[in-house]
Amino acid sequence: MTGNVGEWSELYTMFKLLADGKLYAADENTNKIPDIYYDVLKVIRNEAGSRLEYCRTSNIKVVNASTNECICTVPTECFIEPANIVLNAIKAKKSNNGAFDIPKATDFAESIHCKSLKAKSRDKADIILMVHDIMCGRDDTFGFSIKSQLGSPSTLFNASKTTNFTYKIVGHRLTGNEISRFEEYKKFKDKFNYLSSLGANIEFENTDNKTLEFNLKMVTSEMPEIFAEMIKSYYQGKSYMLSELIDLIAETNLINTLDNKVYLRHKVKELLTNIALGMVPGTLWTGDFEATGGYIIVKDDGDVVCYHIYNQNAFRNYMLANTRFDTPSKSRHGFGSIYEEFGEQKIKLNVQIRFVK
Repeated sequence: MTGNVGEWSELYTMFKLLADGKLYAADENTNKIPDIYYDVLKVIRNEAGSRLEYCRTSNIKVVNASTNECICTVPTECFIEPANIVLNAIKAKKSNNGAFDIPKATDFAESIHCKSLKAKSRDKADIILMVHDIMCGRDDTFGFSIKSQLGSPSTLFNASKTTNFTYKIVGHRLTGNEISRFEEYKKFKDKFNYLSSLGANIEFENTDNKTLEFNLKMVTSEMPEIFAEMIKSYYQGKSYMLSELIDLIAETNLINTLDNKVYLRHKVKELLTNIALGMVPGTLWTGDFEATGGYIIVKDDGDVVCYHIYNQNAFRNYMLANTRFDTPSKSRHGFGSIYEEFGEQKIKLNVQIRFVK
């Protein structure tokens, strides 16, 4: 059983929640809210074609949900040491790169019929929990996406050729020598400063992938233009934080509302929420959330907190305050170079969105 930091963080979350029995809500700064928590009743996993339920009572009972057979019973306190072993091993790693094993944790996991680190799932739910909500007094089953702060910052929006945006170069037609000079610059900020010195600028033309365009427009019809303008400002070196890029766009004439900053912040928060809980760029999104519970954050001190879908304000504010643009591979995704099409000079730009930590 080997995996990277993110995958081991999923198993750690399972061990931690079964040991503690409570999943606390977090404020927008990932601080635990002591008075808001969910009692963990079950962790549900699909293992080798069987649906296993790790039921938390006075002990942890592992039940095959198909046959209702109790496979084994383990004292709750037995989960504390394996959780700490996994946490310490993850902390010893300096990045998310590469798979590693934790033999003692593997032995314990296999003893409770847990054969894999990562839950078998096609959606964004990394763990399925049955919890008791003390606020409304009911038991519900939810899927949560898990993001770990223990390794390198996680990616929220993955780059691919699907996520290319095409821009026209306006204001000046570059010569062959000028294009060569543009290509010589290593940093995109320097490339765009050079374009500006020539009197050239770029204007958004289209989203290359129509499925991504549709998904963006599920937020608002203006979202492709808004997102493209944020990408442009990022490559011009104005900022990498999404919250700061929104404020910059609000000062332009891209949109005209009663309060551009309020409008844009609301729409980008909605977009980030959609991405976090269900939307992927290349798949037509229906608007349904797949991670029905929300987000679980494994903090760098090993604490585990959540943003439940019930507490949307804290979750949306967290997403906006803790996300940034990052530059993906130019060669892999085919962007960043000037080319000509139908007599016009153009350039494609691409980004991925990462968490700050």
